[in-house]
Amino acid sequence: MPIGPPGRWISGVSARHDLTLLEGEMLAHLRKAGTPRGVPAGQLVAAAGQETHRVLVVLDGELELLARLPSGGRVVMALVRRGGVIADIPVLLGSPMPFDAVASRGTWVIEITDREWMHLLQQFPALCLRWMASIARRLDADRRRLAVMMTRRLEAQVAFILLEQQEDESGRITVRLTHEVIADLVGARRQSVSRVMRTLTDAGLIKSGYGQVELTDVPGLEALLGGDLLPQPSR
Repeated sequence: MPIGPPGRWISGVSARHDLTLLEGEMLAHLRKAGTPRGVPAGQLVAAAGQETHRVLVVLDGELELLARLPSGGRVVMALVRRGGVIADIPVLLGSPMPFDAVASRGTWVIEITDREWMHLLQQFPALCLRWMASIARRLDADRRRLAVMMTRRLEAQVAFILLEQQEDESGRITVRLTHEVIADLVGARRQSVSRVMRTLTDAGLIKSGYGQVELTDVPGLEALLGGDLLPQPSR
């Protein structure tokens, strides 16, 4: 089973896209309780190894969660988009941030202090249950990803990422990732991922373009994994 350069696949095991937590009325409550602020592309919003006393919810845009490597480089371990949340688990555990969070494009977030966040969870049971479900979903995604990375070939690992990251854009199922980011998420070399993408394209499963992939045969990609390890859809 190809796992790429030593040490890189470990951060990929923790990668997840479906961090969506809040929408509608719940998001409105957080707007009132927290402080919305704009974050320009490339700006660091949370640093690995530092204690945090705030929770961040993405209103619009995208944050990349980056794991630091012993060599000094960083790899993408997750993408957090609208409704997604970071730093809640470190706040609950009283532990430092395990990753850097960087805006990959212009992004708006809501900052909520740990004290105000705890107050919100106590005040709104529905919000508390939704947050618990979000944490459980992230842990389940970790378990599925770990199983894929440890038991499947690279073709299936890439299929998992494509299925996990899919978005519906006007009836087209697309994934907005470069080959380099996909390689980070599976812990493989970019050249190896590019070869797999060509294989999937030749098989009629995808159409690959610069920074974007169209999934043309979702059942075919799912068949590479098997039903027990398919990424779970957001709820």
